[in-house]
Amino acid sequence: MTFQTMCSLRIYLRRGDNATEKGFWKRMFKRPLSHVLLQDALRAGITHASVSLGHMGFAKGATGVSMDISEVPVTTLPVCLELVAAKPLLEQFVRDHAGRLKDATLVMLEGVHVRPQIEETAADEGPHHVEYVRVGDVTVPVDHVAVGASAR
Repeated sequence: MTFQTMCSLRIYLRRGDNATEKGFWKRMFKRPLSHVLLQDALRAGITHASVSLGHMGFAKGATGVSMDISEVPVTTLPVCLELVAAKPLLEQFVRDHAGRLKDATLVMLEGVHVRPQIEETAADEGPHHVEYVRVGDVTVPVDHVAVGASAR
């Protein structure tokens, strides 16, 4: 198995947040800030990125809960841009976009990215499907891993 420390940075915006850009046409036809940040994340080498649009909820500064049930856009609905990469890369991304993120809410989640080598047994070897994790020469069945009393 290989382990790598990874982080998830969630950037919460409002649906009405647009990027401020130079040039007459770019100011006339504003692009959503989430779209601009997503393109910048790709150029920065971020491992994974996604944008989730809230259809019901509220964003920072809202006075009530909003629902997207009409053709009129609701600017207080939340938008979440989630970026997954190594922590130093995400920290640099925040520094590079600090001006654009001044009104955003940022949440960093740290974790470990695990890449197991998994083998599946044949159907006739047991009463149910069992997966095994192999580390070097040691093979451990996943459904029989013992947890010590101190870990409970």
